[in-house]
Amino acid sequence: MTNPINPLNRPGGSPVNNSTGKPQSKDSTGSAPTTAPAEDTVSLSKGSQQVIELQQRIKNTPEIDSVKVEAIKQEIAKGNYPLDPEKIAENLINLEQSLIE
Repeated sequence: MTNPINPLNRPGGSPVNNSTGKPQSKDSTGSAPTTAPAEDTVSLSKGSQQVIELQQRIKNTPEIDSVKVEAIKQEIAKGNYPLDPEKIAENLINLEQSLIE
């Protein structure tokens, strides 16, 4: 009878070879020696640390500065905020063109 998992009929409990080609020794209980797992470490470059810091700052920054919006609204209501219709139109055209490209 053949074993499909072990087609060469080797004993299932044979010691595993290490990189030197010699079988590993077993401890006094008869099981394979246990070693503490090595800790993995990661180090980031300064550039990647700066990117992470910027991402955190952006994440914590509100999308709309409501204080600035209110100040501009008040200035518009008072008539103190100059609006240039030609400049607004140019910027709208530039925006549309950038969306097409």
